[in-house]
Amino acid sequence: MPAVIPSQRDSSVSNPLRSRTRQDFISTVGNLCRRLGFPRSVGQIYGLLFFSARPLSLDEIAAQLEISKASTSTGARQLVAWGAIRQIWIPGDRRDYFQLASDPASMLLELYREFLKPRLGVAGKRLAEMMDGLREDLTGGFLSEEEFEICRKRLEHLAKIQSKLQSAAPIIERLI
Repeated sequence: MPAVIPSQRDSSVSNPLRSRTRQDFISTVGNLCRRLGFPRSVGQIYGLLFFSARPLSLDEIAAQLEISKASTSTGARQLVAWGAIRQIWIPGDRRDYFQLASDPASMLLELYREFLKPRLGVAGKRLAEMMDGLREDLTGGFLSEEEFEICRKRLEHLAKIQSKLQSAAPIIERLI
């Protein structure tokens, strides 16, 4: 159930995009999300709410970021699921409002658990399957010995990185 706040004192939309620092932060978080495989809008919404002094409605978020309401709604739901933002209810207003969650560490932990940790295990299995496939390609005549050795070394290097990340997982969980 969304939290309730007493009322909104100022109904005018204060635009955090007037600040160059805020613009840079919104852009940076948006680009980071995009690089991690998430929609840029998810990061932009987080960045906007990070610098917002009051809860914002979906309409306000969409207007300030100049993104579609559908992208705004989807991004807000994702951020709520991660614990990055929370939904706020304002008495007398039927719209949904959102504000930054109080603990960014919980968001990082949820992202880690939901996104990174499951992929580490899958990546290890997939690399082992690729190594087996590489051997089959060698014996089937699809690769020369030289090609096999180059590819094997590269796959082994990736497997070492994956293994180190997997080993670091418990440490990451304790840190967050």
